[in-house]
Amino acid sequence: MKRALCLAIFTAFLLLFEAVHTADVQAQEKVLKIGVMAPLTGPVSTAGLPHLRCTELAAEWINKRGGITVKGEKYKIELVVEDEKDTTDTAVTAATKLVELHKVRFIVGTISPTLLVAVGSITEKAKVLRSAWHGEGAPIEINKDTPYTFRVPVVPKDFAPALMKYQVQHYPKEKKVAFLYIENPAAPLLAEHTKRVAESTGLSVVSVEMYPVTTRDFYPVISKVLGSKPEVIYCTALPHHMASILKSSRELGFSGPILNLSPTSPEVVRNIAGKAFADNCIVPAPDVSNPQMTPLIKEIREMCLKKFGEVHSEYVRAWDSLWWMVQAIEKAQSLDPTVVAKTWEKMDRLEASTGWGKMGGKISYGINHIGVLPFAVTRMSKGELEHVGWLMPEIP
Repeated sequence: MKRALCLAIFTAFLLLFEAVHTADVQAQEKVLKIGVMAPLTGPVSTAGLPHLRCTELAAEWINKRGGITVKGEKYKIELVVEDEKDTTDTAVTAATKLVELHKVRFIVGTISPTLLVAVGSITEKAKVLRSAWHGEGAPIEINKDTPYTFRVPVVPKDFAPALMKYQVQHYPKEKKVAFLYIENPAAPLLAEHTKRVAESTGLSVVSVEMYPVTTRDFYPVISKVLGSKPEVIYCTALPHHMASILKSSRELGFSGPILNLSPTSPEVVRNIAGKAFADNCIVPAPDVSNPQMTPLIKEIREMCLKKFGEVHSEYVRAWDSLWWMVQAIEKAQSLDPTVVAKTWEKMDRLEASTGWGKMGGKISYGINHIGVLPFAVTRMSKGELEHVGWLMPEIP
């Protein structure tokens, strides 16, 4: 009886100690809210959901590694998600909500170049540090007047020189190129830039066309492009666009190489277009199942499969937007966006999912807020995916 009573008292003491200890740990554990702006509805939602899921996985991964350490204190990341719906009005509303209601000081997200500029009207004024997922690379997106906006993933403007060098090396006889862009305010600037790059590389531009992001039937615009007799086609396209461009081009008799300046998932494009049409197409995005991927991409792939049951390159692209922001916060040892921004723009070595990178853009963008990191190139050949290699963009 006495022994049972002692055991009961001891057990109760242990439970009380554990409860007090847990409460103490929870009291010491702090939270850093980071806003996420993702197009979960609208024409870009096919990319928006994987980008969000990737960001959620990155936050979980960082938290499991101890979170963010600033001056000896640990912070766990808490994501606050807003659907920006890929329209200017809803994106501005979402940004305003994150800044004024949720009081976040750090934001990742947005894909459409148009929204990158619109959201900046809110975040720059509020001195909220933002890490964008995408853009076209136009001066209006990031420049010396956007001190709180950064972009880590490589975008069409900076993919173009490396991909054109690849084309000249692997398709030396094909000189006549056509460009096909998604319509947006940054597209004309991208068109001018890529035309200059093409001509400086020894290529001849025979056509420049644009199409609305809502386009489903590509036969009319592809017919117009093919009327200029190109030997190579470059485009900007989301996965469903790319699949339709491939199918339309091949059915209209074009068999030459098609290169996407957008980092469109090769797996998704092939699945939509069908293996019969997935041929002679090059994209600046990884085949995440390829054994030549980096250790971190392999780890991300396993996490995606375990949690979501699927994975492709869109689940990887957004990773470094959050991961580099966290590295900058820890390097700055501050949660003040101004201090973090000043630190981040000077960093010359950051770990990326694709290898190691640094900050660049001082000459080409007017501010050192652009990620310079390796990117994978994948070639679709007769329905199969081939890892071409890793390229490094030049962003002075």
